[in-house]
Amino acid sequence: MRFSIRSKFLLVMSGLLVVCLSFYLIMSITVFKKDKTKLVFDLNRSQVSNISSELETSLNGLSETLALFAQIPSESQDSIIDTIFSNDTDIVSISIFKKSGQKEPTQQFYRETYFETYGLDSKQRDSIITKSHPPFDEILKKGQAIWNASQEFSPPLMAFGKRVVLLDNNKQPLDQWVMVALVRLDGLIKSVSSQGLSEVYITNASGEVIVQKQAETLAQRPQLSEHPLFHRATRSGVRLSVAKMDIEGKGWLTAFGKAFQGQVFVMALSPEEKVFAVVQSLTVRTLLFGSIVLTLVILAAFLLSRSLTENISLLANRMSLASQGDLTTNLKLQGQDETVVLANAFNTMIADLRRSRNELEDMNQELDQKVKDRTRQLEIQNRKVVETQEALIRTTRLASMGEVAGQAAHEVLNPLTSLLTRASLTEKKVTAEQSQPIELLSEITEAWEQDICEGGFEKLTKNWQTPSTILEGQNLFQEDLQNIKEIKKSLAQQSIGLLKDIKFIRDEGNRISKIIHSMRRMGNMQSESQSLSAHELIGDCLDIMADLFAQQDIELRHEFMAENDRIVVDKDEFIQSLTNLMRNSLQSLAEVRLVQRSHQSVFKITTSEVGSVLFIEIEDNGIGIESKDQSSLFKSHFTTKSREEGTGVGLSISRRFIRSHNGDIEFVHSKPYESTLFRIKLPIQSQSEFDKAVA
Repeated sequence: MRFSIRSKFLLVMSGLLVVCLSFYLIMSITVFKKDKTKLVFDLNRSQVSNISSELETSLNGLSETLALFAQIPSESQDSIIDTIFSNDTDIVSISIFKKSGQKEPTQQFYRETYFETYGLDSKQRDSIITKSHPPFDEILKKGQAIWNASQEFSPPLMAFGKRVVLLDNNKQPLDQWVMVALVRLDGLIKSVSSQGLSEVYITNASGEVIVQKQAETLAQRPQLSEHPLFHRATRSGVRLSVAKMDIEGKGWLTAFGKAFQGQVFVMALSPEEKVFAVVQSLTVRTLLFGSIVLTLVILAAFLLSRSLTENISLLANRMSLASQGDLTTNLKLQGQDETVVLANAFNTMIADLRRSRNELEDMNQELDQKVKDRTRQLEIQNRKVVETQEALIRTTRLASMGEVAGQAAHEVLNPLTSLLTRASLTEKKVTAEQSQPIELLSEITEAWEQDICEGGFEKLTKNWQTPSTILEGQNLFQEDLQNIKEIKKSLAQQSIGLLKDIKFIRDEGNRISKIIHSMRRMGNMQSESQSLSAHELIGDCLDIMADLFAQQDIELRHEFMAENDRIVVDKDEFIQSLTNLMRNSLQSLAEVRLVQRSHQSVFKITTSEVGSVLFIEIEDNGIGIESKDQSSLFKSHFTTKSREEGTGVGLSISRRFIRSHNGDIEFVHSKPYESTLFRIKLPIQSQSEFDKAVA
């Protein structure tokens, strides 16, 4: 079926109008949605940020208040509590728990006017304190905790618990207790209730809701731990974020913020169907308006098509011929409308195209030759680029090999030095201890051979019966027999010592093999973590380094004060980390001896435990670390030693090993010739975890 030009014109105009209206509708809806989404995101971000900042300030102030209050003597606390209540009107009560897990606090302080305002008697007041029992494990582990303390018969409350540690003059823990403060939530509930389109929730790190619009439901302890937005907030590394999420088949515009070291989460949720209700109304109105305009345009196009279609048809036929390559015939139209102007322009265009085609043919020939020349030049340049890239790759590989070789040399240096030192001592010991028994055995056998050669076995037995000049009351045979037994005993003891030295050399060789194998893979050592005794591992390290310290006349001390020393680590990585620190101390002490020969060099390792953390302190009275170098100690390739003594990767590798087991190495202080102290911190394995691992 063929359409007339007029019909085609009407169809084209109608279709163009429909496309324009559709495009306008889509663009307007898209822009409106985008602007609306950005507006809601900005609003949610602002709400979450403001509430997070308000919480951060309040909780930090509360934490400082509790810490200062805990340091005040008991006899002065009654006079101070009124000042605290007057300065912070949101604090309802402060309780002090001296022992972990106790249900009743040791001391309590109340804002009596608060309970009187809400008509709460002493029994209800005590019930609020009792039912808001602190999570002691979380407080002792993290130092502080926040939870919902609302009751059905009282206004909404939030509980804040803080661990306070009393330190002595040497900053060692003497005692610790838990401070718990109840805080009313009127201001926060008002803040979250004032938000228009958004539902705002404030939760703690476990997902327990602390504040929401429905304040009357807080006593039921609502939870958001399984909510997708809470999971997103806990996994995210940013402090503030907005996102569009699909929750249970519905779209939501969400935002979250973290406060108080990630222990409090502020979350805002806005339903898309509510946000975009205006967009749906806009769509309906636009469709209605477009239908009216489309009808009017079709009617106008129908009336105009009669005077336009004839000339347009002629023009279309001529353009069809031109598209097939016919650029010789001109078009002549009758009339004075725009189609005549268009025909004249078409004729001019045909003439220009004819002239341009001739010029293009000439230019194509010239361009073809230039392309060939340029192609040859590019081939030459490409060969040079390839050669340069290959040289760069070779240089990069050599640099990587050099870095790996430097790390391998440093890591192998510790066990290799211990191995060579032990081998040297073993050689001296064998030379010194075996020469005397061998000489004695040679004298006995030579005497026996001489007696047999001179008089046979009879002379030998006769001489055996001669009284000994060394052992009173015994003959020569008994003397020889006693000497042979002593030689046997000496050789047996030497064998035990040699076996111990061989085991030490084999263990150090295995460590070197593991380090080299890891470096060959260009990756980290594969950790083989297991439950081990830290004291036994430290003993192994002292045994490894004992020979080197003895050569420098350095006194080794250790104090194992930790009762529970079970840790989960890779044995080789732990030994490598600790011996790296010991080697640094050895070099520092050796430098002191060069300056002060009378200096009494001491190296000391001490263990202690605080809560569930094991502290291993490494201390020496060596030359110390200058202040300008202390901030760069753990940077890779930083060293104050000569190229022969170190590469600057030991401390960074040691910290990486310890951190892979959820621990850390930290520099504490350095006083030249008195004390330089490093501390290793590692989590202690609990008895239940140990029993489970053994089972």
